[in-house]
Amino acid sequence: MKIGIYGGSFNPIHNGHIYIAKFILKKLKLDKLLIIPVGNPSHRENSLLDGKLRLEMCKIAFRNEVQIEISDIEINSKEVCYTYDTLLEVIKMYPNSEYFEIIGEDSGAYFQKWKNYEEILKLSKVVILQRKGYTTTIKNQNIIHIKNKFLNFSSTELRKAVMSGYSIENMVPKEIEEFIKNNKLYMK
Repeated sequence: MKIGIYGGSFNPIHNGHIYIAKFILKKLKLDKLLIIPVGNPSHRENSLLDGKLRLEMCKIAFRNEVQIEISDIEINSKEVCYTYDTLLEVIKMYPNSEYFEIIGEDSGAYFQKWKNYEEILKLSKVVILQRKGYTTTIKNQNIIHIKNKFLNFSSTELRKAVMSGYSIENMVPKEIEEFIKNNKLYMK
C-alpha cells in the first residue's frame, strides 16, 4: 500500500491544503493519505488553536474523501511532536507499506535540522512541494520534488482576515467558514 503522510498545523485548514491533499493523492497514486494535525509542535511555541477544533475542521474538509483519513495521533500525544516519531507510529499502523512524507518547500529548506532526518529518508520518500520564496538544497534519492501551483494565501493571512472581519469565503469551504463563525474562532 502507498501511504501519504501530510502533517501540518491546519490552523485553520484552507482551500490550499485541500488542493494539495487531492493533488498529491492523484499525482503519487496513493492508496491512502493521512492528514495529521500537529499536537505540540517541535519547531515553535505552541500558539495554535485547540487541537480538537483543528482536527474537527480537517474532518469536515475531507468528509467525502474515502482515500483521506484524518489522524489524531499527534493531537492526542502529550509529547512534543516530531515527524520521525509520527512516521514510526504510522509504520506500526500500516506495516509493509510505502510511505510518502509530504512537506512544503518552506520546511524542506531546513529539513537537515529535523530530528533523525536521515532515518526519515531511509523509511520514507520525502515529497517536497513548491512554495514561493523557498529553495530546498538537500539531495537524496528518496526526495521527490513536485511542481504544483502556487497558492496565494496562508493560514496566517486567513486568521488575520477573520480578526479584521473580512470575508474568507474564497479561502475555505463554506462548511469551514461556518464552523469558524459558529465557534467564534480566530476573533480578537
